Amino acid sequence: MKKIKASTLRTLTILAFVLLVIIGLAFHTGTGTISAFGYQTISAICPLGSLEAQLASRTFIPQVVISLAVFVLITILFGRIFCAWACPVPLFRKWFPKNNPKIDPAEKELHTSSAKISKTVDTSYFVLGGALTSSFIFGFPVFCLICPVGLTFAVLIGAWRLIQFNEPTWSLLIFPVILVLELVFYRYSCSKFCPLGALISLVSRLNIFTRPKIDPTKCLQTSKGIECKLCKSVCNEAIDLHEPAKASTLSRCTKCRDCADVCPMSAIKFPFFSQKKDKPL
Repeated sequence: MKKIKASTLRTLTILAFVLLVIIGLAFHTGTGTISAFGYQTISAICPLGSLEAQLASRTFIPQVVISLAVFVLITILFGRIFCAWACPVPLFRKWFPKNNPKIDPAEKELHTSSAKISKTVDTSYFVLGGALTSSFIFGFPVFCLICPVGLTFAVLIGAWRLIQFNEPTWSLLIFPVILVLELVFYRYSCSKFCPLGALISLVSRLNIFTRPKIDPTKCLQTSKGIECKLCKSVCNEAIDLHEPAKASTLSRCTKCRDCADVCPMSAIKFPFFSQKKDKPL
């Protein structure tokens, strides 16, 4: 039986979340979206949005703190799993591939130089700081206006209301345009621009579970001395599992499992827990 690729499973998972939103709209369950979901009196909102809201209103909200505590616990257990398995942006990004053969060589060199700089300075953390600071200064959650996750579900809800209640709004024109601009001109925003990913990465430094590990007896590079960088080449965060494992590096891992799928020797696993300390390969 042919093994199902992780990319297919991720797509199905994301579509399942979208289906839950549609079911909620159709049957008025009030479950909400990925940005703000719940049932009856139990609810949870986007951790970044909740922080922005508290800073904007300059108000301490106990319910939001409980929601943040749940977010921290889930991130400690599973790391940045949201970014690969629930966020709709990677699914849309397939329509705008990173390796575009039509890109001018000069532009390609610019992207390469930018990538080298981003390894030294993680720009997403500056964006995170800017999002929180601007919310405090201007009194409203600024980044929420352009958040691709929120915009995606806003378009979905707007389209549903148009079909069900015949309520056309300008948002059905404006929000898709903003999404396309972000996906086209910020093709690398998941690793360089997304403040939500940066926030999850900060908490994910505490994650010690389901971390990718190489079996040195199977890996071509460690067992036979054959230079192989397939795992790094497919990683959206450019993580090299052959380098000494660092919390700051592996905290960027989204558990997408693309590295495990591309490995010709099936040398990469995601064990839930390992008692052995990571060592350089």
